[in-house]
Amino acid sequence: MCNENGEKEMNLHSNSQYPLFKYLSEEFAGSFYQNELTCLNRMLILYHNRLSFSIDDDTSGFLDEFAQYLEKPVTYWWIPAPKRVHINALRTRIAFVLKNNPQIFRNLLSRPDYSSSEAKQQTIKDIHQWLPTLNEETDMTIDVKDWQRDLSARFSQFLHEAKQAKEKKISRKPAFEHFYQILKGKDQAEKQGKFGRLVDILLREQWITGSEKPEIYQFRNSGTGGRLQLAALYYTLNKQGHIDRQLPAPQVAGLFNSWLSYDISRESFVKAFQTEQLDTFNCSPNRPRHKYVTECRLLLRDL
Repeated sequence: MCNENGEKEMNLHSNSQYPLFKYLSEEFAGSFYQNELTCLNRMLILYHNRLSFSIDDDTSGFLDEFAQYLEKPVTYWWIPAPKRVHINALRTRIAFVLKNNPQIFRNLLSRPDYSSSEAKQQTIKDIHQWLPTLNEETDMTIDVKDWQRDLSARFSQFLHEAKQAKEKKISRKPAFEHFYQILKGKDQAEKQGKFGRLVDILLREQWITGSEKPEIYQFRNSGTGGRLQLAALYYTLNKQGHIDRQLPAPQVAGLFNSWLSYDISRESFVKAFQTEQLDTFNCSPNRPRHKYVTECRLLLRDL
């Protein structure tokens, strides 16, 4: 069974050791040093055999021993010189990680599925992400940028997928984190200024009061009309052209949460900003909801 990079998969979690003859033939041929993934395979074969079949199951010093082994160059005379150079360069790189960030390999060995493709690919991703963080104080025995380029070329498929997943995760971050950001204004300062005036108006009219949390205000109306009062405020702000971005009800409710504390259930509060609910404020003067809009129009006349 082969993975997407063409290397043979190991079924380490079995009741048998990796065949000794096969291991030795691959070792002496240099097959374990094609790339970082095959080198990880070699390490995991040794780790699995010790974990499963050693007398005392002592794996505490395994990584230290592996690092010491890698520091010694391969000198097999039957392997062509260019291949020996490649093998020793790879060994030096892995030894570099073991010396400067062994936690990457500890994380791999601590996983129940340490032999899986996902575990090994994650280890390579961790190395690839760690290399750019190195500073000048690190004892550089390798060319970090050159190694990073090699990793990107060899494992472009899953490294690219990891980057896309990370970017997708970042893109899920809300575009707006505070209410002032959806107010109309030529720049952030103007938007913040308008929001400041809105807060001053609400404080003056005793809709809100200060709270123990900085920049969070307490909505004073805890009665049944409080939800309609805030919905009418948003509706009027929108109708008067103060709202620059139209957002779904849950996001609008979330932006109110960025500056306002209130005693209204979350489900009821979100519902108040749904389009069909806001449309009910567009009613005749004899309708009960019209009084909320009238009050807000007077409130916002100087905004």
